Amino acid sequence: MNLTTDKKLISVFKNKFDNGLTKDGQPDPKRLSDIDIKEFLEGVRNGVWRKEVEWVREAADKAIYDKRKSTVPGVTIWGTFIIRNAGRSDVPSGLMSVDLDHLDESEIQRVFNLLKADPYVYAVFRSIGGKGLCVIFRVDYQRWLESFEGIRIYLTEQHGLVMGWDASVKDICRLRFVSYDPDTYVNYKAQLFKRYPRKEKKEAPKLAYTHTETDIRYVLDQIHARALDLTGSYEDWFRIGWALISQYGDAARGIFHEVSQYHPGYDSNDCDKKFNYLVATRPHSIKIATFYYYCRQAGLDTCTPQTKEVQSLAAMSKKQKVSLTSALDTVLKMTDIPEDVAKPVLEQVYASTEDFATQETLFDQLELFLKQNYPMRYNEVRRDFEDSNGTPIEDHHYYAIYMHARKVLGDKVRYEDIYKIIHSRTICEIFHPFLTFFREHKNRKPVGVIRALADTIESDTGFGDGEFEPNYVYIFLRKWLVGLIGAIYGTPCDLVPVLTGSDGIGKTWFFRLILPDEWRSYFLDSKWLPGKDEDVDMCKNIIAFNDEFKGRDTKDMEHFKALTSKEYFSVREVYTRKSVKLRRLAVLCATSNHKGVINEPEYNRRIVPINALSINHAAYNAIDKTDLIMEAYHAYQKGERYVLSKEERALLGSQTEEFYNKSIERQLIEQHLQLPTGKGGEQVQFMSTIDILARLELKLNSRKLDDRKVGRELQACGFIRKQKRTTHGKREWGYDVIALD
Repeated sequence: MNLTTDKKLISVFKNKFDNGLTKDGQPDPKRLSDIDIKEFLEGVRNGVWRKEVEWVREAADKAIYDKRKSTVPGVTIWGTFIIRNAGRSDVPSGLMSVDLDHLDESEIQRVFNLLKADPYVYAVFRSIGGKGLCVIFRVDYQRWLESFEGIRIYLTEQHGLVMGWDASVKDICRLRFVSYDPDTYVNYKAQLFKRYPRKEKKEAPKLAYTHTETDIRYVLDQIHARALDLTGSYEDWFRIGWALISQYGDAARGIFHEVSQYHPGYDSNDCDKKFNYLVATRPHSIKIATFYYYCRQAGLDTCTPQTKEVQSLAAMSKKQKVSLTSALDTVLKMTDIPEDVAKPVLEQVYASTEDFATQETLFDQLELFLKQNYPMRYNEVRRDFEDSNGTPIEDHHYYAIYMHARKVLGDKVRYEDIYKIIHSRTICEIFHPFLTFFREHKNRKPVGVIRALADTIESDTGFGDGEFEPNYVYIFLRKWLVGLIGAIYGTPCDLVPVLTGSDGIGKTWFFRLILPDEWRSYFLDSKWLPGKDEDVDMCKNIIAFNDEFKGRDTKDMEHFKALTSKEYFSVREVYTRKSVKLRRLAVLCATSNHKGVINEPEYNRRIVPINALSINHAAYNAIDKTDLIMEAYHAYQKGERYVLSKEERALLGSQTEEFYNKSIERQLIEQHLQLPTGKGGEQVQFMSTIDILARLELKLNSRKLDDRKVGRELQACGFIRKQKRTTHGKREWGYDVIALD
């Protein structure tokens, strides 16, 4: 099979807007038929579309030209398509067309002749506008993009020609408008283009630059001093020319000659013509930075020492987010550089998207970066870092800071450096939320706020020995609140107020809203269960609240008693290498829908039960919680403490019976055993704990009881454990009891 002469079909479309679909989105059955590339090229040569083409070429301006061109037919040189969509390709032709635009009339014939002699050129003809050439190559359609880049480089290096920089050339379904050129050249035996670009070394990373007339003259002086040729190839020469044109336009002609003159093949007239060509073909993506890139590659300094100094100071200010005006003031104060010299450089540094190297160490830059962008403080209560609004700095914040720092200061920034600088505390304010609160509000000296808080609770708790103590709620709430202040100053409080009462009266919210807004984040919902996390939380929160306190049902009452009296916890915090000893901060409080919240009324010194019949929410909400805390604060400063007096302990003890949560063992003992009074006539018998246990279990239908609990409950009821000699002469431990049945 002769691949050079076989039919190569291409699709034809009516105009720019024709995509081969009907109005309802289906392939158009009336679409123009595919044609052979030979038919298309012969049509261009023989004037099949001459009338339409000449009508387009007669357009008075570009807008009219574009409008007319969009209405004429076009073809897809890549091959055939079911519809004009890259994803709906059919059969490839193995051809690629590229444009050579903006050629002078005198230049067109010269280029035309060059291409006619090129073995890879399949066809060449004037494009529809008449001021450029369409060049067709045979390619491997499976290596389309490689062929595109290879042809672009080939035309530049082999013929000094610039292919159209329109990226749409890469699009396989790009429309090639019909044309008219009686001189159309065709070589059906053209060679397959296989000169693919080599994989080049990665280009050096872009460096920041500033541009002033002084600096570019400084660069040109270095070029002249070394008679340096920067234009080693057509590609380099064109890019340097385009870079200069991007900054100066036609006025770059003189500089283009200065830079070009050191090439061995330099010709003034040819250079002038080439400059005109570059003006017409300049891709807008190439800027003056490209010129400075080539200069740096050649080892040239691209700015004066004076400019470099301004760059360094400006870059540091920019990294620190200092305003342009303030940065200029800094430069003028620190240097002798005039404002009219410094300001343009500084403005370009601020406008640049590239980084500028400075003399400060990376750690110096990081510290300034953090101070300027992420002001933070070390919270002595939380033992952690937070922003100025009190939001804790968590892992995702560290990563965000790290990513931001890399964007600003470069990829040498390490996450570990960010973490170490912050945790050195050298850039942070040391902050204690509670002591700061006291300092800010120390002039507020309210009186009666705690009383008002107590009065919001309607309670029937406070009867002792048949008399009602109306101050019961106030006395113990005040003690607890003063104890809360004492905990902040290092003396843990073991009082635990527990609000009981029916569901829905607002017991939970009584405690949850008792703190000022600034302290709300230090309120902890807790079950008071043992665990390292719980221990740490007890040291970082001011209130630990249990909303489901159930006395004996608490997992470990021994733990509860230890917790209320514990002063220190030994814990290992996150990210630390060893355990630390932390002082307990939290005071405890709780609520319960049931009254049975005390296990051992005889020994209760912690739980303060308050049965709430109702809570006056309007009065509660009217209380200023800052004033509430400050009244307790000033009471503490005057010497009040949470420790109960003898009378207060007696008052508390008188309330325990109602709130006692009797165990099954206690209930059985009270029901079936009586404590001897010492009066005559009582039938007292000595029974060992085992005997008592067996007797009680029998009353419970042989259900097993805990002998340790039986022993504790016996002693709690006043039974005295003693040792007696049995009838067998042995000594045995037991109790004197009166059996009631």
